[in-house]
Amino acid sequence: MVRRSVKKEIEDVNSVDKNIIAEFVNISLACSKLKEIIVEQENGEYPLRTNLNLFLYGQIGSTKSTLLKQISEHTGAKKPFTDLSFPALIGSVDGQTRQLIVGASWECRNSILLLDEYDFTKRKKDDMRALLQLIEGGSYSRKLASFSAPVEEKDEDLSYLFKDGTFNITTRFSLILATMKYPYRSQSMEVQALASRSVCLPFYPSSDELYKLGQGYSLFNFVDKTPKKLIHKIKKKDWEKLLKMCQTTKSPNFLRMAGDCARVFVVEGKHREDLYKIILEMGSKRFG
Repeated sequence: MVRRSVKKEIEDVNSVDKNIIAEFVNISLACSKLKEIIVEQENGEYPLRTNLNLFLYGQIGSTKSTLLKQISEHTGAKKPFTDLSFPALIGSVDGQTRQLIVGASWECRNSILLLDEYDFTKRKKDDMRALLQLIEGGSYSRKLASFSAPVEEKDEDLSYLFKDGTFNITTRFSLILATMKYPYRSQSMEVQALASRSVCLPFYPSSDELYKLGQGYSLFNFVDKTPKKLIHKIKKKDWEKLLKMCQTTKSPNFLRMAGDCARVFVVEGKHREDLYKIILEMGSKRFG
């Protein structure tokens, strides 16, 4: 069997409507503010990570950068990062002043971290591993060879500590990444790991949508979906519904898909079959 070219495979991709992408972005931002999600399971309770990450991909000229810029402007999130190295993500010590420069992982707490045209080929494995660890669990610890005066910042249940050359970070943010990289043909384990922990959304605006943008209309409409309660418990019946639905894909990634659907459910306060369908469709694609 002859495998289709990447170009042909991408041509066959149907872009997700910009209004649906806006819904996912608004939900992602709301998730970044959630303190805890507990799932009632058959055999006890389980803490579910709260952040909903998005992996947006599209061709040159698809206005991905414009979309991220508008998301930042409308939501008050930090401006998109274009080169997020390990020191920029975690923090670093200025070589001359010996003062600590706080990393984006803390600056973007309780919000979204926007990455624009992230070049995976130029990233060191430590950069990717730190990012993966933070979006998976929100905690990071590492000792550096540099020292500065101790720094400790707290924000309710979150904290950023640098002492005796060691970072100890407990943070919370949702990652929204935009790239030209088609994730499903990447041979990089780091890219695959990042995509599998995100809802992948193809963004290929139509000529009409680009024309509307040229007329001054926005690609993104902000709606504050932050729940009144920031600690949630998902009942067993709702979790079982999501679990069984995702299992039907027979994808090895179905547990992560169920988690993403659960986060949508918590923010929306109801089951969103239309959004679930997209999560399952994109999440069940195979790599390689």
